[in-house]
Amino acid sequence: MRIIFCGSSDFAVPSLRAIASGGHQVVLVITQPARPAGRGGKTRPTDIFLAAGPMGLQCVECPDINAPAFVRAMAEKAADCICVADFGQLIRHSARDAAKFGAFNLHGSLLPELRGAAPVNWAIIRGHETTGVTTFQLVDKMDAGPVYLRESVEIDSSWTAMELRAALAEIGAGAACRTLDMIAAGAKPVEQDHSKATAAPKLRKSDGIIDWAAPAQEVRNLIHGTWPWPAGQAEFAGGSGKQTSVAIARAAVEPQKDVAATVLQSGELDGNLCVACGEGRLRILQIQPAGKRLMDWRDFVNGYRVAKGDRFTASGK
Repeated sequence: MRIIFCGSSDFAVPSLRAIASGGHQVVLVITQPARPAGRGGKTRPTDIFLAAGPMGLQCVECPDINAPAFVRAMAEKAADCICVADFGQLIRHSARDAAKFGAFNLHGSLLPELRGAAPVNWAIIRGHETTGVTTFQLVDKMDAGPVYLRESVEIDSSWTAMELRAALAEIGAGAACRTLDMIAAGAKPVEQDHSKATAAPKLRKSDGIIDWAAPAQEVRNLIHGTWPWPAGQAEFAGGSGKQTSVAIARAAVEPQKDVAATVLQSGELDGNLCVACGEGRLRILQIQPAGKRLMDWRDFVNGYRVAKGDRFTASGK
């Protein structure tokens, strides 16, 4: 089939590569315009733009895919289907109709669970043991179209959102190719059970602030689910009283059998340098002081002379 591919982030790159090498003809790639990125604010093209060039694919940066002139340009490609993966724009009816069989989207959850912009993050934050990808027919309502297929994966307890996202991107590449085969064969998507829908809204900076009074498992889920952005945010106060803003990248719940009976305040470090939470204790594995590199907890302990009784508090407190 002749395919128009719409995508922007690294999540979409494996799908573009799989489709282009899987017997389908990608006649146009559409992505978001280049934007400032990083500390220096240097303008950077999207990951899809950077991937499409070496593959010999025509890639167009588009600020509004629904603009009438752009819809006409899409229609001139005589595409059979539009494949969408983490594109970043709402694709309206007129744009979807530019292809013979309309458009389908690759989403990073098992719809109708986790509809929205950050399904990968919220799957970990909410403690899901399983998630996956879904391909569905695009409609005007976000993530609500009928489903072609779902592929599930168990969430490894060591994964951060970054690693889960990478795993889902690879699984999604195969799902996107199989969906194109289904559409070519005349398969019809199946309506979602909208009564089971849950939301996965775009993350805010404040979503990463750690509440140390929460159970250790919930704190760990927040840390892993928000890495690398907005990251689990806290303030560290050592014996000198000086506070250091930190982002925590990885942590593990300390087994109860190894937890001493001493009663500590939430956020306080015990003799094993584990952090007391509202329920249970947490062992920090990786941490990043503000303006510094990501480091192992042991390096932080040595560099900041961390000791029993030191404390983590919520960021800004």
